[in-house]
Amino acid sequence: MIRAGVSFALLLALTMPGVSQQSTQSDPAGFGGLAEEAGEEVNVSADDLEIDENESTALFTGNVVITQGTMQLQAPRVLAAYGEGGPSDLESFTASEGVEMVFDAQTVNADEAFYDFGQRVLTFTGSVVVVNATGTVNAERLVIDTRAGTSSFTSGGGGGRVTSTFTPGG
Repeated sequence: MIRAGVSFALLLALTMPGVSQQSTQSDPAGFGGLAEEAGEEVNVSADDLEIDENESTALFTGNVVITQGTMQLQAPRVLAAYGEGGPSDLESFTASEGVEMVFDAQTVNADEAFYDFGQRVLTFTGSVVVVNATGTVNAERLVIDTRAGTSSFTSGGGGGRVTSTFTPGG
């Protein structure tokens, strides 16, 4: 396994200035706490790393694991895009082919995840399932605004619906 964590951690840390801390209570889905960890070191490990300077991308493949604080995201493939400033000017990442994120005793599974570093918005799409001690939410799309400490679930149209099951007192 090629560990890309040290250099990529620095790359990500340089692009993530501090954000105002939001209370997890402001987000009923429980993702508000992600903002509190936005300044922590990010580590990435993968089986392979391919950098394309002409396209300004870094492609991590094979058992990709991204950790930051208590958040861990896993996917078979993560494509990171950076700006003219090189890898320290990270703009976004797209995790695909099945994504799992674990944060504060809850799990998000989806087909794909996209993170916009400038906006600090994390978007999960495709068969989104969020599970925690108090219940489960199913949707086609989940958008987490880590600056505002909010999350929203949508059905994606086409007759689909957001569904949830809650356990009182959970």
